Parts: sequence; structure tokens; C-alpha cells
Amino acid sequence: MSCCPPGSLPYATPPVDYTPKGQILHLANELPLYTSGNPAAASATVIVLPEVFGWSGRLKGICDALGEQFYCVMPDCHRGDTANGKPDIPSWVAETPWEGKVKVDFDAIFAHIKEVSPSTKKVGAVGFCWGAWAGCKASSEGMELACIVGAHPSIKLEEFAFKKSIAEMCSKVTCPVLLLSASNDPENVHSGGEYAKIFEEKGGKAESFMSMQHGWLSRGDVADTEVKAEVERGMESTIGWFKEHL
Repeated sequence: MSCCPPGSLPYATPPVDYTPKGQILHLANELPLYTSGNPAAASATVIVLPEVFGWSGRLKGICDALGEQFYCVMPDCHRGDTANGKPDIPSWVAETPWEGKVKVDFDAIFAHIKEVSPSTKKVGAVGFCWGAWAGCKASSEGMELACIVGAHPSIKLEEFAFKKSIAEMCSKVTCPVLLLSASNDPENVHSGGEYAKIFEEKGGKAESFMSMQHGWLSRGDVADTEVKAEVERGMESTIGWFKEHL
């Protein structure tokens, strides 16, 4: 069983022709944190919440792109472990619940931002797959996020792994959410779908990428011109959302 829908893109290794511009820190709770951008000059910070494959694919490059306009931090809440090759994804995801684990990491991240970027006035988050759930869960639990972007969002993990109501979590989110969904993502996260409507009624938006597969934004093959164009569109929407709300 997987949190990703059938037909999703597989695990992707980081591109060998890209040299990350950021650095890796370790916070007091042993949380690895990839950072990019100038924290001293930033008026806003973006938290990048990775997918179940950890820091794979183009995620560091995405952080570096966001770091050109914001201070950007990407935690590894799974401490180097990933879902790659795991036979039971729901059980693996359930080993890192909000209570006692992800919340502790968010507390450490916000403390880090306060320490190194006192000029930050607002914090946003962009989550990929698992990360979209983590961002929405954080907001629903009172974390002060000004906005969220969920790319190929697996918010179903709230029920799939943790046996809780997805609709209840979505209804408790306190900030505008932009959903970027691929063709094989469930209808409920496309415009007019059950969960998308909850966000839309609170200032959110759903944008569909119907020629793409779940995972395209962070691990799609950009040597394909169509994928490259849709990755660029997804990044434009993401940055535009942050410019609007941060």
C-alpha cells in the first residue's frame, strides 16, 4: 500500500548536474535542516516539507529557487529514513505522528527562524505529498503559518495512516491553501472537490495539472519539454502564492 495514487512517479535521485547552494544544519533535537537564502535580510520564511522520499529529486533546487526571495528551510522529519522500498507505507508514515514528533520538529523550526531571521514577519509552507499533509496538520494544530502550498497533496494521510477525519483537519486550517494536483490525484483535492472546497471557502485555491502525474513538480523528468513547462508553471504558482500572502 502507498500514500501515492496508482501511476505516480517513482523515487528519483537528486540530479547529478546540480550543486546545491544551501547548507545543512542540525537543530537541537537532531533535526536535519537544509537552509537557503539570507535569513538576516528576509521578511518572510518558507518551510519546504518534503515527500515520503525525503530530500530526493529536485527538492534542494526548489529550496534554492525559493531562497532567492525568502529565507527557506527544509527539515528532514524522518531523519534520513524514507518510504523507498517499504512494503507497508501507512505503517511507516504512522511512525512519525504529529503528536510527539512532527510538532516537536515544527517547534524547533520556528525557534530557529526566530533566532536567525528576526526580520521574518510571516512564515509560509510548501509541502510535497507527505509534506502537504504536514503543512495542513501544522496549521490545524495552531502553528502560525500565513499560507500553504500543497503539491500533489497526500492530505489523505490524516485518515490513511492516522485514522482521523480529513475534513475535520481541513476545516481547522487557518490560512489560505493552494493545492497543485496532478491528473491521478483524487478528485477531492481538485477544484470543487470535497477538501478543495473547504480550502476554497477560506480563501484557498486549487489548480490542476491534468497532463502530469503525482510527483511531477519535485521528481518529474524536466528533459521532457511538457513536464518542464508544467514544473515551471507550478513553481510560478507557488512563488506567486507566497508573494500574495507573505
